[in-house]
Amino acid sequence: MLRNSVTFLGTGGGRIVVFRQIRYSGGFWLNLEGINILVDPGPGSLIRIYEFGFDPKDIDVVVVSHRHLDHSADINSVIEAATESKKNPLKLLVAPDDVTDGEDPVLLKYLKEGINKIEHVEEGKEIIFKDIKIRGLVKHIHEGAKTYGLEFKSQNKNIVYVPCGKFYEEMLIRFPENADLMIFNTTFPKPVEGYYHLSIVDVEKMIKKLRPKKAVITHFSIPMLKANPEKLAKKIYKTTDISVIAAKDGMRIHF
Repeated sequence: MLRNSVTFLGTGGGRIVVFRQIRYSGGFWLNLEGINILVDPGPGSLIRIYEFGFDPKDIDVVVVSHRHLDHSADINSVIEAATESKKNPLKLLVAPDDVTDGEDPVLLKYLKEGINKIEHVEEGKEIIFKDIKIRGLVKHIHEGAKTYGLEFKSQNKNIVYVPCGKFYEEMLIRFPENADLMIFNTTFPKPVEGYYHLSIVDVEKMIKKLRPKKAVITHFSIPMLKANPEKLAKKIYKTTDISVIAAKDGMRIHF
């Protein structure tokens, strides 16, 4: 397993793209200093794990940014496979509390027995696992689900994940500057009234202010695909001088 890399098990966002599987929707596999973290196991995540050369038994941590199905639909299948039906418990699950508890949790109750530790994300809370820290950064404005920006940090590297949500000015302050890698769920080319998702316009503002060493856009809707994500990534690079990559299914990026 190559250290300090992220592999995109899916780059689809929005109902049409995800539920017609125009792009895959398996989340991403982060390897940070040898620790394997599966983030947002949406529909088909278990299949894509095998397709792209991984093994669910190697997962150390599962992270769910929020409970919407395009980010969590495969959580139970992945945990069942990773733990070999709870025989070898998953070390850690990190998620907002509405993923695991309450009246309508996404995680099936019987699978909790196959998880050594469940940590709930909160703003500013640091969750320590071996030599890395997972930190909730800022609560997003996202309808129907508690959602938080996340930082994954080792002694030498930090990766920032900006999941779904409506842009607001606090995001320019609460996300850290100069991250080694920032991953943006970028659903639209332009802001769309009534939809709580980031656009290229929003992401460009954040990159200009936060100046990551490298940025990735992913989680594309039909309008984004029609607008050509690669072209839009180049546009942001021209205005910010920051390397921006439009993710593709199965793409692996080193940092």
